[in-house]
Amino acid sequence: MTLVDRMQELLEAERAGVKCLDVMADRAADMGRKELFSIFRNDEGKFCAGLYGFLQARGAVPTANVGAFADKVIALPTEAEQVALLVKGQAWVVRKIDEIPSAEMSSGEKAFFADMREVHVVNIEKCRKLVQ
Repeated sequence: MTLVDRMQELLEAERAGVKCLDVMADRAADMGRKELFSIFRNDEGKFCAGLYGFLQARGAVPTANVGAFADKVIALPTEAEQVALLVKGQAWVVRKIDEIPSAEMSSGEKAFFADMREVHVVNIEKCRKLVQ
């Protein structure tokens, strides 16, 4: 799998995150949860924009696809179940970032993916606290 392929896959996943977190924020039981889901959504959106830019810089046409993950999360009946699946999705992104060969990335891409990974790790912890 090329770095461009990996970026396309992550772009689709981050778009799915934006989509499901938008719905979760709209449905949130209280303002605290609404704000938290909105922050997560904005994080995902920031990473979509970054991936989009890196793909273009590499001469690729960014996919317009949204990962199927969003609909799976939205279809779950309770917020707790949605958050539990969201944690799995965030952990998947961390694993995918960890699989990218460092030698294939520019220094800017390395910094971007390090930030993306850290934000996902932090958001996983925030989600886990939310459902405890």
